[in-house]
Amino acid sequence: EAAEVDRASNWRQFWSIALPMALPFIMLAVLFRGIENFKMFDMVNLLTGGGPGSTTEVASITLKRQAFESWRTGYSSAFAIILFVAVFGLANIYVKALNKVKQR
Repeated sequence: EAAEVDRASNWRQFWSIALPMALPFIMLAVLFRGIENFKMFDMVNLLTGGGPGSTTEVASITLKRQAFESWRTGYSSAFAIILFVAVFGLANIYVKALNKVKQR
């Protein structure tokens, strides 16, 4: 209401008031969606099997193919650990950024 009294435009009201208030929720939703994208094994495997070719292949399908079709278990376990560390590290950085946004 104060922004309307000060004659702020709709764009300025959104940018300065609405977006900063909704930003923590938006960031949390993006974090959960990002983590969920790394867990898309079952749907992709059931619907397409990672194919045709490698068109719909995600990291978990690559992991399964290396472990159980090519029998490269060492490579696949190293890949799984690297994938875990990457997702955990990015999520940790994202949560720290989310906490900074919430403190504003």
